[in-house]
Amino acid sequence: MKPVKTSVNDPITVDFMEADVVRAPGRIGMTIAPGKQDEDSGAIWKRDLDVDLARLKNELAVSKLVCLLETEEMAQLGIPDLLQKANQLGIETAHFPVDDNGKPESMEQFKQTVSFATTALAKGETVLIHCKGGRGRTGMLAAACLVEQGYEPEEAIKTVKQYREGALTVEIKCEAVRDYAQSYTKSEFH
Repeated sequence: MKPVKTSVNDPITVDFMEADVVRAPGRIGMTIAPGKQDEDSGAIWKRDLDVDLARLKNELAVSKLVCLLETEEMAQLGIPDLLQKANQLGIETAHFPVDDNGKPESMEQFKQTVSFATTALAKGETVLIHCKGGRGRTGMLAAACLVEQGYEPEEAIKTVKQYREGALTVEIKCEAVRDYAQSYTKSEFH
């Protein structure tokens, strides 16, 4: 029988890359979708969005949240109001929907989302990145933030994998980090 994971018996956990790693005063956190209602091969998820967000804000000092879920995924996971509720708590949000099986469609929006995160890092803020399971899309964006902070793409990917178990195991997400780095480098010369 699969375990039932709730916000009470399994408080939301975040894997952090601290200031020394992100090369800025802030930190990046990587986690699952707060409040998700789902079932996978390992567990039945019956989380409470309000409890998860309160913990993120009050106990883990999250001030910025980047959601990588597609709108229909948010509805399927029972959290269509995630961004609204986070904003009501004083957590500023950015929504950058990315297909779970693909990579970002818009490099410009990818850059804007990375900028949202790295600007907050420079101010010493805690930036939380999440998708459904907090590994593929989340790892991709976290690694792109490290590229923005001066990492080579492979070094960024390796670093994220060290801090978030199971992150970036799908090659297309690693390709997206390399694409970001190539695009970023090109834009430096224009």
